[in-house]
Amino acid sequence: MTSQTTTSTTELRKYACTICARRKVKCDKRHPCSNCRKTQVQCSFETPLPPKPRKRAADEDLLARLAQYEELMQKHNIDYTQHANIWVSSGMEAKSEPDASTAGNSPAPMEICSWSRLSPDLKYPPMKALRHKEDPFLFPSPPFHTMLFDTESKTHELHPEPKQIYLLWQTFVEAVNPLLKITHVPSLQKRILDAIWDPINIPKPLSALIFAIYTLSVTSMSSDKCQTSLGQDRAVLLTRYRSATVRALAEADFLTSKNLETLQALVLFIFADPESQLASTLVVTAVRLGHMMGLHRTNSDTRLSFFEKEMRTRLWWQLKGLESRICAVSHPCLKPSIFELGETRPPLNVNDADLHPDMLEPPIEHTGPTEMACVLMKFEVTLWLRSSVKAVKLFENIGPGSDQGKPSTKGEDDALTELQAIYQEKYLSKFDRRVPFYNLTHAMANLALARFRFKIHHPRRRAAAGNGDVYMTHEESDILFDAALSFLELTDVGHKSKFSFHILTHLTTKYQIDAYIYVISDLRHRYTGPRIDLAWKLVDGLYSSHPEIIEDAENPLFVALGNLTLEAWEARRKILTQGEVTPSFIHTLWSKRRAANAEVEVPVNDVDALDGLDLTLGDDFDWNCWSDFLRL
Repeated sequence: MTSQTTTSTTELRKYACTICARRKVKCDKRHPCSNCRKTQVQCSFETPLPPKPRKRAADEDLLARLAQYEELMQKHNIDYTQHANIWVSSGMEAKSEPDASTAGNSPAPMEICSWSRLSPDLKYPPMKALRHKEDPFLFPSPPFHTMLFDTESKTHELHPEPKQIYLLWQTFVEAVNPLLKITHVPSLQKRILDAIWDPINIPKPLSALIFAIYTLSVTSMSSDKCQTSLGQDRAVLLTRYRSATVRALAEADFLTSKNLETLQALVLFIFADPESQLASTLVVTAVRLGHMMGLHRTNSDTRLSFFEKEMRTRLWWQLKGLESRICAVSHPCLKPSIFELGETRPPLNVNDADLHPDMLEPPIEHTGPTEMACVLMKFEVTLWLRSSVKAVKLFENIGPGSDQGKPSTKGEDDALTELQAIYQEKYLSKFDRRVPFYNLTHAMANLALARFRFKIHHPRRRAAAGNGDVYMTHEESDILFDAALSFLELTDVGHKSKFSFHILTHLTTKYQIDAYIYVISDLRHRYTGPRIDLAWKLVDGLYSSHPEIIEDAENPLFVALGNLTLEAWEARRKILTQGEVTPSFIHTLWSKRRAANAEVEVPVNDVDALDGLDLTLGDDFDWNCWSDFLRL
């Protein structure tokens, strides 16, 4: 004890001992300390690890945001110069400018990307500035309690006439079912046709499923078709059948039921409006119910028939994909596990006609395309992640906060090319595109690939010079333009198809405005050729589908987009012959500008107007972009 006391009076440590630090008590920093002597434990000191430096936002992102705020302040005569800081070079300019020292390697000449000189309104548009007029997001459901406790009529009284039931069922079979495949049409059709003649005695799970089918069918129909075929406004029908589905689900005890049909009804109801807050809550319930029912380990359950196993497998894969899709909206930086589907096998490549409720053995899988083509292509991304070394490596490197750093564009391009080759070999090369369903599936696969290629090559991801300019080669510019154009062209194919495209809008809505802005910006320097003609045709379609771009003179994005479009058309007009017909939307834009006779300024009521811009790019762009792609 004497020696310990002597030591304790002579040695003082800089940090608290390990025991005191763990117990969060004050340490006298002697060796041994008084607390350790009292408790008769060994006193030890460890130097704590140095604090990790805070991760700085990318310089180019910070500069772009500052430029945006400065431009907004200038528009509204706010003097910010007295608070300006002196620019300190970060070395980013050297990365952006062509390097003369590498001239011996004959690098491709770099040129300024015209996109980098657009206004902030165009460089950072709201992610979902363009919505299709029939998008269910624009028709919000009533509050949940009003749907659940609506007592004006009994549930069975909400069924339409038999003729309309048949129409809604056919709409579901033709427009919705091919994109989901969680119901077995041949066996379900007979039960529905029998049930509609005696709605009072419909089993509760089947009743919930039927109302969910009504809801999805109306969601898939245009307003005009609802009026002509069903005799009522689409918004009224959506409210009615959403409410009826909620009531039918409640009557089927959907929160505790282990009935497969009830869970199918719940999943279909979520698909009717997957971006709503209600959907984000219900999908958690659905996944939990799926676990309780053992859907994730269906193949090992010997009590189930093969037919039940196959339908449960289809439902589980769609449910987990739906969960990931909704999670990407509510928690965009949350990285899903590569193995989030566990070891569950994918559904078989078979048609509904190959399955029967009484079958004892699995059917032989088709080697060519089947009714399952669209959903199997969607699930292919997960299978690719399970088996591809490139995919796994990329996946590990791009998570938020990853220590590995951001992947290179080449690494992403290589991974994308690998998946494209899988698509081509297993699916695309075998499709007969004269069949509308295969044509849509072909388009959606290429749409997903084009959209992502557009995002990984976008100038927003590149380091900018001190003045904000971004440099890229002419080849890179061509790749980017073609990817954006293909993305928009294939989106148009989807909207014009007979299928329920709202189920796939998560592939298009988020970045559509970004692609249009880039294409129109590039049209100021691209004048002739088939691809340019196609681009102008798509721009014409944009203005036809979204008249608000012309009519809403108070929206700074729409005003800036209109001005950019006029600038691009003027550049084209100077090159082309006199025989070129000026599109009607150009005439309308010019008329609006002349009538205004002045620039429309953005009204800013308070400083909070600079917040909540919902820009197209977050701090974790690399993950967000791949996350969207993986959650097809």
